[in-house]
Amino acid sequence: MRYQTLLLAVFTAAHSFTSQAAPKPLVGVYYFDGWADRTAGNFDIKMMPTNYAQREPLSGWYDDSAELVHRQVVDARFAGIDFFLFDWYDADRAMNTTDKTLNAALALFKEDRKKLGMKYALLYVNDGSFSVPQSNWDVTCRKWVKEYLTDPNYQRIDNRPLFVVYNARAMESMWGGPQSAAAALAHLRQTAKNAGLPDLFLMTCATPGPTNGWNDLGSLAQEGYDAFTGYNYVGIAGTQKGSNPYAKLIRGHEEIWDAFASDGRRPYVPVVTDGWDSRPWAETDFWYERTPVEFEDFVDLALKWWRVHPKMHVTEDRPFILIEAWNELGEGSYIMPTKGDGDAYPARFFSKGHIDASIY
Repeated sequence: MRYQTLLLAVFTAAHSFTSQAAPKPLVGVYYFDGWADRTAGNFDIKMMPTNYAQREPLSGWYDDSAELVHRQVVDARFAGIDFFLFDWYDADRAMNTTDKTLNAALALFKEDRKKLGMKYALLYVNDGSFSVPQSNWDVTCRKWVKEYLTDPNYQRIDNRPLFVVYNARAMESMWGGPQSAAAALAHLRQTAKNAGLPDLFLMTCATPGPTNGWNDLGSLAQEGYDAFTGYNYVGIAGTQKGSNPYAKLIRGHEEIWDAFASDGRRPYVPVVTDGWDSRPWAETDFWYERTPVEFEDFVDLALKWWRVHPKMHVTEDRPFILIEAWNELGEGSYIMPTKGDGDAYPARFFSKGHIDASIY
């Protein structure tokens, strides 16, 4: 019942916004499942309850049951989120217990019979030891297609299943260069077609370059990605040691978005980094302070950017943005309801009309 008063308060404003402005945007939010292992050695949560208790979700630290994952679905749908972009890890090859549970919430989500219209897609986290080796690529492609991409609840873009690669440079490194990486991605596409699916919609997280060691967008375009996006952009130029204003993070994102538009080789889906403060996991040189109002403004900027850059559109009929993340609690990137913030962040998101009244 905790949402009922809030929903009544914003419904009229939401209806007005959606009827007078652009259609309701398509909104995906990254979902990190580091909260499913209750062993004492779980690195993801070890220091959190003692030193950062305010980050504890209202549903508790864990998401290791059907009930707890369904709670995330309910909270996200009431916030106007359309789909979870699950961080997918090659967990079967993991050496420690914690890493083996990194896809547990995804499995529980798939089993949920009351998704309230919530969909999902995969972010292939090909980082470090989680990169799928060449020898296992075909098996993994068939696994992705059979277990996820053919699912009716899987998110599509113009009827094409969405699949996102986390680290474009790591993809090239694993395969020995851009041409081989392109062949690997083509194999994934063909595997999906062999299963009767339309062509995949492939995106990768990237930064405009190649200056400063960033990605060569020309090379990535030749590898076959349909569009670019990002996971987060936290190393913004001009960031000072210690605490930084969220406004600096926002300005840095706008500059990156504009750089993609200036390059123009592929469409770009703007990502909104909803925070960064990873001190619960490790001492860091910098972090950003934030407020719910600033986050709301950041989302509005992303939607406005979409409207004024039609050549960057992935979806022509509605804005499309990604948010990082729903529950990156250790990194300070989260909008899920917590004991410290209550419902402030999701409430701010849908208060501007990003709410789909049809789910009620």
